[in-house]
Amino acid sequence: MVVSTALSSCVEHSLHFFRNVFRAIPIRHCSYISAFEGEVKSSGDLHLTNGRVQILHLNSSGSDERSYTGMASRTFLTAYKSKHADHIVQDINLWDKELLQYDLSHVASKMRMVSGQDEPSDKVNFEPVERMIKTLFSADKLVVSCPMWNYSIPYVLKQYIDCVVQPGLTFRETSTGPQGLLTNRPLLLITSSGGDYSTGQMKTLDYQVPYLKDIFGLIGFTDVRHIYIKNTAHEKRDKLLTFIESSCLEAAAKF
Repeated sequence: MVVSTALSSCVEHSLHFFRNVFRAIPIRHCSYISAFEGEVKSSGDLHLTNGRVQILHLNSSGSDERSYTGMASRTFLTAYKSKHADHIVQDINLWDKELLQYDLSHVASKMRMVSGQDEPSDKVNFEPVERMIKTLFSADKLVVSCPMWNYSIPYVLKQYIDCVVQPGLTFRETSTGPQGLLTNRPLLLITSSGGDYSTGQMKTLDYQVPYLKDIFGLIGFTDVRHIYIKNTAHEKRDKLLTFIESSCLEAAAKF
């Protein structure tokens, strides 16, 4: 708990520091990432590798065949690829991948790089974050599959988010507030929950969907679509599977 509290405090101080550093500074001066040296490229510049649209799927459902979000993401991607055979789909299973353990050393390296007081070791230390952000920037469309855990999201997805949401890299501060840099990209959220958290008093307990919309909105994803598989602990399986099939086919046709 002491470590967690210290990290939280440091991150808050870091965000306050970067708000001042990046406020009203042109984008071309915001980046300290080698992959984005010079002017941070626009969405159009980073899209269409070899002329092919790229889809990035962040999978926090794992590979369990019983997972409803897993079923839905597979159904959606299969339907999508049947309509767009030439598009590239990169599936990142956040449970299989060894995610960076973002800690105080990375925060310190980032602050030294921004202030121009960095050592060569700082760039080496921050390189894994660079790679993750570059992969995110390369995507034309983003799909996030996420079951509800304790009213919120699985920790592996939160860990990924904490790595890639970086001031000056995926968003910047301006005189009118934060400005996301990952623009002109649609985001599909595929979420599930054991109960129904979409209406009434239960909606106040949903720290999953509002958080995902807000945090991805911060970095530029404003075109958000959503497939919500609710009441999985109580609804009949056949009804859930029918809903998954119909909603995923409809979403794939419009994505």
